Amino acid sequence: MEVIYQTPKFRKLKRQGLTYVDMHYHTNKSMDSSTHVSFIAKRAKMIGCGVAITDHNVIHGAINLAKKKVMVIPSIEITPSELVDIIPFFYSMSELKEFYHKYIKDYIKPNIGFNFNRVTWKFEEILEKLEKYNCLITVPHYAAPYPQNAEDFFKKNQGLLKRIHGFEVLNGLMRKDRNKKAQDIAKELKRCFVGGSDGHTLLQLGRVITITENSDIEGFLDHIKNKQNIVMGEELNWSYRKLVQLIIIKNALKLRVKEEVKKPVELVERTVERAERTVEKIKEKSKTQFKKLRK
Repeated sequence: MEVIYQTPKFRKLKRQGLTYVDMHYHTNKSMDSSTHVSFIAKRAKMIGCGVAITDHNVIHGAINLAKKKVMVIPSIEITPSELVDIIPFFYSMSELKEFYHKYIKDYIKPNIGFNFNRVTWKFEEILEKLEKYNCLITVPHYAAPYPQNAEDFFKKNQGLLKRIHGFEVLNGLMRKDRNKKAQDIAKELKRCFVGGSDGHTLLQLGRVITITENSDIEGFLDHIKNKQNIVMGEELNWSYRKLVQLIIIKNALKLRVKEEVKKPVELVERTVERAERTVEKIKEKSKTQFKKLRK
Protein backbone atom coordinates (compact mmCIF):
# COMPACT_ATOMS: atom_id res chain seq x y z
CA MET A 1 0.00 0.00 0.00
CA GLU A 2 1.59 3.23 -1.18
CA VAL A 3 0.93 6.53 -2.92
CA ILE A 4 2.78 7.33 -6.15
CA TYR A 5 2.64 10.98 -7.19
CA GLN A 6 2.79 10.79 -10.96
CA THR A 7 0.46 10.94 -13.94
CA PRO A 8 -0.87 7.40 -14.63
CA LYS A 9 0.50 5.73 -17.76
CA PHE A 10 -2.52 3.67 -18.80
CA ARG A 11 -0.87 1.64 -21.56
CA LYS A 12 1.91 0.58 -19.23
CA LEU A 13 -0.56 -0.41 -16.51
CA LYS A 14 -2.56 -2.41 -19.07
CA ARG A 15 0.52 -4.28 -20.24
CA GLN A 16 1.27 -5.20 -16.64
CA GLY A 17 -2.20 -6.70 -16.31
CA LEU A 18 -3.24 -4.35 -13.50
CA THR A 19 -6.73 -3.12 -12.73
CA TYR A 20 -7.14 0.60 -12.05
CA VAL A 21 -10.21 2.54 -10.99
CA ASP A 22 -10.99 6.21 -10.46
CA MET A 23 -12.68 5.83 -7.07
CA HIS A 24 -14.38 9.25 -6.90
CA TYR A 25 -16.24 10.58 -9.92
CA HIS A 26 -19.47 12.50 -10.54
CA THR A 27 -22.02 12.42 -13.38
CA ASN A 28 -24.71 14.87 -14.42
CA LYS A 29 -27.07 12.97 -12.12
CA SER A 30 -25.21 14.65 -9.27
CA MET A 31 -26.01 18.30 -8.54
CA ASP A 32 -22.49 19.59 -9.19
CA SER A 33 -21.44 17.92 -12.45
CA SER A 34 -22.66 18.12 -16.05
CA THR A 35 -20.74 15.13 -17.46
CA HIS A 36 -22.99 12.62 -19.23
CA VAL A 37 -22.67 8.89 -18.64
CA SER A 38 -22.24 8.16 -22.36
CA PHE A 39 -19.09 10.33 -22.52
CA ILE A 40 -17.74 8.82 -19.30
CA ALA A 41 -18.20 5.34 -20.78
CA LYS A 42 -16.29 6.25 -23.96
CA ARG A 43 -13.42 7.82 -22.07
CA ALA A 44 -13.23 4.98 -19.54
CA LYS A 45 -13.07 2.36 -22.31
CA MET A 46 -10.44 4.41 -24.17
CA ILE A 47 -8.06 4.47 -21.20
CA GLY A 48 -9.11 1.09 -19.79
CA CYS A 49 -10.17 2.58 -16.46
CA GLY A 50 -12.85 1.44 -14.06
CA VAL A 51 -14.99 4.06 -12.33
CA ALA A 52 -16.72 4.45 -8.99
CA ILE A 53 -19.62 6.82 -9.60
CA THR A 54 -20.00 8.74 -6.35
CA ASP A 55 -22.88 11.08 -7.05
CA HIS A 56 -24.28 12.99 -4.10
CA ASN A 57 -27.04 10.88 -2.52
CA VAL A 58 -28.20 9.43 -5.86
CA ILE A 59 -27.25 6.23 -7.71
CA HIS A 60 -28.76 6.66 -11.18
CA GLY A 61 -25.42 7.53 -12.78
CA ALA A 62 -23.76 4.41 -11.36
CA ILE A 63 -26.60 2.20 -12.57
CA ASN A 64 -26.57 3.71 -16.07
CA LEU A 65 -22.78 3.44 -16.45
CA ALA A 66 -22.82 -0.22 -15.37
CA LYS A 67 -25.00 -0.92 -18.44
CA LYS A 68 -22.24 0.41 -20.73
CA LYS A 69 -19.81 -2.51 -20.24
CA VAL A 70 -17.50 -0.49 -18.01
CA MET A 71 -16.12 -1.74 -14.69
CA VAL A 72 -18.19 0.16 -12.14
CA ILE A 73 -17.60 -0.04 -8.39
CA PRO A 74 -21.08 0.43 -6.84
CA SER A 75 -20.90 3.52 -4.64
CA ILE A 76 -22.50 6.76 -3.54
CA GLU A 77 -21.29 9.91 -1.78
CA ILE A 78 -23.52 10.46 1.24
CA THR A 79 -23.73 13.84 2.94
CA PRO A 80 -25.21 13.52 6.44
CA SER A 81 -26.50 16.43 8.49
CA GLU A 82 -23.00 17.30 9.82
CA LEU A 83 -21.65 17.84 6.28
CA VAL A 84 -18.98 15.13 6.74
CA ASP A 85 -19.12 13.08 3.56
CA ILE A 86 -18.85 9.32 3.54
CA ILE A 87 -18.31 7.03 0.52
CA PRO A 88 -19.13 3.34 0.85
CA PHE A 89 -18.03 0.95 -1.91
CA PHE A 90 -20.47 -1.96 -2.23
CA TYR A 91 -19.60 -5.42 -3.48
CA SER A 92 -22.73 -5.60 -5.63
CA MET A 93 -25.06 -3.18 -7.38
CA SER A 94 -28.06 -4.92 -5.85
CA GLU A 95 -26.87 -4.08 -2.34
CA LEU A 96 -26.24 -0.46 -3.33
CA LYS A 97 -29.77 -0.24 -4.73
CA GLU A 98 -31.27 -1.79 -1.61
CA PHE A 99 -29.36 0.57 0.68
CA TYR A 100 -30.31 3.62 -1.41
CA HIS A 101 -34.04 2.82 -1.57
CA LYS A 102 -34.19 1.89 2.10
CA TYR A 103 -32.12 4.66 3.69
CA ILE A 104 -31.39 7.51 1.25
CA LYS A 105 -34.08 8.10 -1.36
CA ASP A 106 -36.80 9.25 1.04
CA TYR A 107 -34.50 10.96 3.55
CA ILE A 108 -33.07 13.86 1.53
CA LYS A 109 -33.48 17.38 2.86
CA PRO A 110 -34.85 20.14 0.60
CA ASN A 111 -31.97 21.71 -1.29
CA ILE A 112 -30.96 25.22 -0.23
CA GLY A 113 -28.23 25.89 -2.77
CA PHE A 114 -24.92 24.27 -1.92
CA ASN A 115 -25.68 21.54 0.62
CA PHE A 116 -25.57 18.75 -2.02
CA ASN A 117 -28.95 17.39 -0.91
CA ARG A 118 -27.96 16.43 2.60
CA VAL A 119 -29.80 13.52 4.15
CA THR A 120 -31.61 13.77 7.46
CA TRP A 121 -29.42 11.10 9.08
CA LYS A 122 -26.44 11.95 11.25
CA PHE A 123 -23.01 10.52 10.42
CA GLU A 124 -23.20 7.84 13.11
CA GLU A 125 -26.67 6.80 11.96
CA ILE A 126 -25.38 6.33 8.41
CA LEU A 127 -22.52 4.22 9.77
CA GLU A 128 -24.96 2.00 11.66
CA LYS A 129 -26.95 1.39 8.49
CA LEU A 130 -23.88 0.74 6.32
CA GLU A 131 -22.55 -1.80 8.82
CA LYS A 132 -25.48 -4.04 7.90
CA TYR A 133 -24.02 -4.39 4.38
CA ASN A 134 -20.93 -5.86 2.80
CA CYS A 135 -19.14 -2.65 1.84
CA LEU A 136 -15.88 -0.76 2.24
CA ILE A 137 -16.59 2.42 4.24
CA THR A 138 -14.30 5.37 3.46
CA VAL A 139 -14.02 9.08 4.23
CA PRO A 140 -13.23 11.32 1.22
CA HIS A 141 -11.31 14.64 1.34
CA TYR A 142 -10.66 14.33 5.07
CA ALA A 143 -9.04 17.77 5.35
CA ALA A 144 -11.36 19.65 2.98
CA PRO A 145 -11.96 23.33 3.85
CA TYR A 146 -15.15 24.71 5.40
CA PRO A 147 -18.04 23.89 5.22
CA GLN A 148 -16.88 20.26 4.89
CA ASN A 149 -15.27 19.78 8.26
CA ALA A 150 -14.33 16.11 8.62
CA GLU A 151 -11.02 16.84 10.37
CA ASP A 152 -12.64 18.90 13.14
CA PHE A 153 -15.61 16.54 13.35
CA PHE A 154 -13.44 13.50 14.03
CA LYS A 155 -11.39 15.33 16.65
CA LYS A 156 -14.64 15.56 18.62
CA ASN A 157 -15.87 12.09 17.64
CA GLN A 158 -12.74 9.93 17.68
CA GLY A 159 -14.68 6.78 18.51
CA LEU A 160 -16.27 6.86 15.05
CA LEU A 161 -12.83 6.59 13.41
CA LYS A 162 -12.56 2.99 14.58
CA ARG A 163 -15.53 2.13 12.38
CA ILE A 164 -14.04 3.61 9.20
CA HIS A 165 -12.26 1.14 6.89
CA GLY A 166 -10.24 3.62 4.88
CA PHE A 167 -9.51 7.18 3.80
CA GLU A 168 -9.20 8.91 0.45
CA VAL A 169 -5.52 9.83 0.69
CA LEU A 170 -5.25 11.40 -2.76
CA ASN A 171 -8.11 13.54 -4.03
CA GLY A 172 -7.46 15.31 -7.32
CA LEU A 173 -9.27 18.49 -6.23
CA MET A 174 -7.47 18.87 -2.90
CA ARG A 175 -4.16 20.62 -2.32
CA LYS A 176 -1.21 18.34 -1.56
CA ASP A 177 -1.00 19.46 2.07
CA ARG A 178 -4.64 18.55 2.64
CA ASN A 179 -4.16 15.12 1.07
CA LYS A 180 -1.09 14.64 3.26
CA LYS A 181 -3.27 15.07 6.36
CA ALA A 182 -5.59 12.33 5.12
CA GLN A 183 -2.63 10.06 4.46
CA ASP A 184 -1.22 10.72 7.93
CA ILE A 185 -4.47 9.85 9.72
CA ALA A 186 -4.86 6.70 7.62
CA LYS A 187 -1.34 5.58 8.54
CA GLU A 188 -1.84 6.44 12.20
CA LEU A 189 -5.04 4.37 12.39
CA LYS A 190 -3.68 1.66 10.06
CA ARG A 191 -6.55 2.09 7.63
CA CYS A 192 -6.55 1.36 3.91
CA PHE A 193 -5.87 3.91 1.15
CA VAL A 194 -8.10 4.87 -1.77
CA GLY A 195 -7.67 7.60 -4.35
CA GLY A 196 -9.88 9.30 -6.90
CA SER A 197 -10.01 12.38 -9.09
CA ASP A 198 -13.22 13.79 -7.55
CA GLY A 199 -13.95 14.43 -11.19
CA HIS A 200 -16.61 16.85 -12.37
CA THR A 201 -15.23 17.25 -15.91
CA LEU A 202 -14.33 14.59 -18.44
CA LEU A 203 -10.64 15.51 -18.53
CA GLN A 204 -10.35 14.65 -14.83
CA LEU A 205 -11.34 11.01 -15.34
CA GLY A 206 -8.42 8.74 -14.43
CA ARG A 207 -6.11 11.50 -13.19
CA VAL A 208 -6.09 9.76 -9.79
CA ILE A 209 -6.55 5.99 -9.66
CA THR A 210 -6.49 3.08 -7.25
CA ILE A 211 -4.61 0.04 -8.57
CA THR A 212 -4.76 -3.67 -7.67
CA GLU A 213 -3.89 -6.97 -9.32
CA ASN A 214 -7.48 -8.27 -9.23
CA SER A 215 -9.90 -7.56 -12.04
CA ASP A 216 -13.33 -8.30 -10.49
CA ILE A 217 -15.18 -6.05 -8.04
CA GLU A 218 -14.99 -8.42 -5.09
CA GLY A 219 -11.28 -9.08 -5.49
CA PHE A 220 -10.55 -5.43 -6.17
CA LEU A 221 -12.22 -4.27 -2.95
CA ASP A 222 -10.69 -7.14 -0.97
CA HIS A 223 -7.22 -6.08 -2.11
CA ILE A 224 -7.90 -2.53 -0.91
CA LYS A 225 -9.27 -3.75 2.42
CA ASN A 226 -6.16 -5.92 2.87
CA LYS A 227 -3.89 -2.97 1.97
CA GLN A 228 -2.63 -4.64 -1.20
CA ASN A 229 -3.17 -1.68 -3.52
CA ILE A 230 -1.46 1.41 -4.88
CA VAL A 231 -2.87 4.93 -5.27
CA MET A 232 -1.43 6.86 -8.21
CA GLY A 233 -1.99 10.34 -9.58
CA GLU A 234 -1.50 14.04 -9.01
CA GLU A 235 -3.53 16.94 -7.72
CA LEU A 236 -4.78 19.50 -10.23
CA ASN A 237 -2.70 22.64 -10.59
CA TRP A 238 -4.09 25.88 -9.18
CA SER A 239 -5.69 27.23 -12.38
CA TYR A 240 -7.36 23.98 -13.37
CA ARG A 241 -8.59 23.43 -9.80
CA LYS A 242 -10.17 26.89 -9.76
CA LEU A 243 -11.79 26.25 -13.13
CA VAL A 244 -13.38 23.02 -11.88
CA GLN A 245 -14.55 24.76 -8.71
CA LEU A 246 -16.26 27.42 -10.82
CA ILE A 247 -17.94 24.73 -12.91
CA ILE A 248 -19.21 23.11 -9.71
CA ILE A 249 -20.63 26.44 -8.56
CA LYS A 250 -22.24 27.06 -11.95
CA ASN A 251 -23.93 23.65 -11.92
CA ALA A 252 -25.12 24.18 -8.34
CA LEU A 253 -26.56 27.55 -9.34
CA LYS A 254 -28.47 25.94 -12.20
CA LEU A 255 -30.05 23.48 -9.79
CA ARG A 256 -30.92 26.32 -7.45
CA VAL A 257 -32.64 28.11 -10.34
CA LYS A 258 -34.93 25.13 -10.86
CA GLU A 259 -35.84 24.78 -7.20
CA GLU A 260 -36.18 28.36 -5.96
CA VAL A 261 -39.33 29.12 -7.96
CA LYS A 262 -40.26 32.04 -5.74
CA LYS A 263 -37.41 34.18 -7.08
CA PRO A 264 -37.96 36.26 -10.24
CA VAL A 265 -36.83 34.16 -13.17
CA GLU A 266 -34.95 37.04 -14.82
CA LEU A 267 -32.84 37.70 -11.72
CA VAL A 268 -31.81 34.07 -11.31
CA GLU A 269 -31.04 33.68 -15.01
CA ARG A 270 -28.72 36.69 -14.84
CA THR A 271 -26.92 35.08 -11.89
CA VAL A 272 -26.36 31.90 -13.89
CA GLU A 273 -25.25 33.88 -16.96
CA ARG A 274 -22.67 35.75 -14.89
CA ALA A 275 -21.34 32.45 -13.52
CA GLU A 276 -21.13 31.04 -17.06
CA ARG A 277 -19.27 34.12 -18.33
CA THR A 278 -16.80 33.79 -15.47
CA VAL A 279 -16.19 30.15 -16.37
CA GLU A 280 -15.59 31.08 -20.02
CA LYS A 281 -13.03 33.71 -19.00
CA ILE A 282 -11.19 31.16 -16.89
CA LYS A 283 -11.27 28.68 -19.77
CA GLU A 284 -9.61 31.20 -22.09
CA LYS A 285 -6.85 31.81 -19.56
CA SER A 286 -6.37 28.08 -19.04
CA LYS A 287 -5.97 27.03 -22.69
CA THR A 288 -2.28 26.46 -22.26
CA GLN A 289 -2.90 24.26 -19.22
CA PHE A 290 -5.48 22.21 -21.09
CA LYS A 291 -3.07 21.60 -23.97
CA LYS A 292 -0.52 20.24 -21.55
CA LEU A 293 -3.09 17.99 -19.90
CA ARG A 294 -4.16 16.52 -23.25
CA LYS A 295 -0.59 15.48 -24.15
